[in-house]
Amino acid sequence: MLTEFEVRRRMECIQTSPMAPLRKARMLLRLGRSLTPQVRSLIQAKTQIAQTADRKSSACLRRMATSAETLREDLRDAAFDALHTTDPSGNFRN
Repeated sequence: MLTEFEVRRRMECIQTSPMAPLRKARMLLRLGRSLTPQVRSLIQAKTQIAQTADRKSSACLRRMATSAETLREDLRDAAFDALHTTDPSGNFRN
C-alpha cells in the first residue's frame, strides 16, 4: 500500500526528471493506476464497516478513500501539465 508521501515524492521525481514530456505523462498515469486497487479496497472496507456501529472507523476509511482519489486526480493533472506546459520563453515543450 503506497502512502501519500511516497506517491508525492515519486511524482516530484518524475516531474523534475529530464525525460521527454510524453514519457513523464505515461509514468505519472501509471503511478495513478497503481492507486486504483488501493482506492477500491478502501471503499469496500468502508462499506463493510458502515454496516456496523463503528462510526469512527467508517469516517477514517472514508477520509482515506477520498484522499487517495484526490491523489489520483492530482497525478492525472500533473500528467496533463507535463504534456502541455510551456518553457520560460513561452514556447510549448513538446
